[in-house]
Amino acid sequence: MTRTPTAPVVDALTSGDVPSSVGRVRDPDEAEALAARLQDPSRAWPVVVVSTPREHGVPYVDPDRVLDDVRGLAEVVVVRTGEASWAFSHAMPPGTQVYGGASRVYPVGLDWVHDVGRSPLWFAYDDAEGTRVRDRLVQDALTAAAAAGLTGSASTPDSPATVGATVLGVVGTRALVRTDEGTTAQVAQELTLPIVPVDRLLAPGMTLRGVLDPGAQRLDVRGMLPDSAAQAELARQAYPPGTVAPVQVHDVTTDEVVLALGPAVPVRVGRAAASGSELEDLRDLFSVGEIVAARVLPGRPVPGPAGPRLRPDLSLHDVADTEDVAAALSLLPGGPPWLPAPTAVADSATSPDTTTDDDPPAGRDEPIDPAGEDDGPPVPKPGPGRRPAVPPRGRALPAPPPPPPSDTAEPSPARSEHRVLVNQLELSVHEQRARADAAEQELAESRAAVRQLELEVAGLRDLTREQRDQVERLRRDVERYKTRIRTARKERPRAEEPRPAGPLFLDPVDQLRYDVRRTWAQIVHAEEKARFPLPEYDVGPAFCASLADAGRGLEEKVHRAVVLVLVGRAPEIAGYELHRLRRGDGGGDPYRVRDHDGAQAWRLSLQVNTPQARRLHYWVLPGGRVELSRVVLHDDVEP
Repeated sequence: MTRTPTAPVVDALTSGDVPSSVGRVRDPDEAEALAARLQDPSRAWPVVVVSTPREHGVPYVDPDRVLDDVRGLAEVVVVRTGEASWAFSHAMPPGTQVYGGASRVYPVGLDWVHDVGRSPLWFAYDDAEGTRVRDRLVQDALTAAAAAGLTGSASTPDSPATVGATVLGVVGTRALVRTDEGTTAQVAQELTLPIVPVDRLLAPGMTLRGVLDPGAQRLDVRGMLPDSAAQAELARQAYPPGTVAPVQVHDVTTDEVVLALGPAVPVRVGRAAASGSELEDLRDLFSVGEIVAARVLPGRPVPGPAGPRLRPDLSLHDVADTEDVAAALSLLPGGPPWLPAPTAVADSATSPDTTTDDDPPAGRDEPIDPAGEDDGPPVPKPGPGRRPAVPPRGRALPAPPPPPPSDTAEPSPARSEHRVLVNQLELSVHEQRARADAAEQELAESRAAVRQLELEVAGLRDLTREQRDQVERLRRDVERYKTRIRTARKERPRAEEPRPAGPLFLDPVDQLRYDVRRTWAQIVHAEEKARFPLPEYDVGPAFCASLADAGRGLEEKVHRAVVLVLVGRAPEIAGYELHRLRRGDGGGDPYRVRDHDGAQAWRLSLQVNTPQARRLHYWVLPGGRVELSRVVLHDDVEP
């Protein structure tokens, strides 16, 4: 393959297109110019920076091969370790430097300055690791280019052409395709949907249409990919209500989990629908990235610019392990499912600490915190103009040899002067030789210290790899345990007490206490009732009447909210918007406190985004006892 000649990095400072050759930074001025350009918020494309190892003139990562894969989308620059890398490190924000054989990609914008995880650092210590790091840099650069909205066309006079193609196969993060004209090109995963592996998007035999970059032989098929609305419509057609479908966990909090029916179809599922309990911490049951089975419920209509549309809804706690799970959506016609089937529960006889054959081998191509590999630029060696080394303190210089015996008893003045000069020269020679010996010994000691540090660094790297493997095993164990917990929750029998057709008590207060206790018995599991007992409470004189005015449709929400207030779990429900009542509308107005007993007034949201939404008001007495006050409308702020 013919390589493009390299060019100085300064050429990129004035160019309006992505540089088509590898830039070189050799001196501090060019290094400072590169650092300034990387921190320019108006920079239009990502930059790949590769540094040379200390005692190796060229980087183990081949910058020309990196450029071949990112041409037209990202710039590639090589920084020489030494004075140039030293100046570059001083000019860059902490934790974002590159030197000593490290490499990283700087995305567009400045988010990487505040979150270095957006610009991971990669190290290569030999040619094999250089190959792996090169692939990592290409992935990071293409992902950054896609996030920046670059089209993927090369900077050539020829405009990109839309062509048809057939998928020949998928290898790693690339799909090999043959165009209708018979040429071979590739589809990069990073320029499709970066969160979806390319083998879950494309399959051999599929027909595609996209924009071909003839210079890089790269086919851009993003025009074929469905947007969020199209993915939602695919999900609606594929999953009628009642279907059990695979979904991926995109986010999880204490009381809510975000599931994805498609990459751009997030569905928020509350605690009750996720675990069947209002007291469960969902972070103990789900992990981000995990694939689980969920039941599709009838959608909820929501307003939109094009008119009302159905928002999908999901439930998790009522899915049995024996139910058939439908295949995940195919995002392109003829393509594979974008998610695999959910993983079955691990056999309880399997030891959680056992590593199976499917465990990925430990690699050395993981991002490394620069603080752990901070070798720093090398210290320059003594050269012309520098003072010679002096012996260490406390080390005496050898005494000069005694003068040779005199030939005559009384030497002449000239001969005596000559002998004095010879003695002075001999003394100077011996002094310099002693200094040289001391410098050589100091150099030998320094080399021994450096060797010891190298051994310690090698040991730390081995320890890092072992700890990384242990963290990965623990992560897999946590996912297995969470799956078992969910399965145990679903298998646990739950006796559903039938709801009576009418009131069981003539006294409204007695009926309220019965309903509250029945709700407490239903939503608090048997093993949790000792931890969250139902305490004694008071019912204010106006509470039952205000509850009757609210209507039967709101009674269940009121009973559930009262239970969570009494057991102390209401502050954990974000939707309740729990807060104390003030005497006025201002944020600095004093809180409402009842004069005769010092009770504090509290307010809880029973409904949101609803006209005249209902609120629950109650008092908390100094001893912690709760008195239910009223169920009121949104605008009623009186206790």
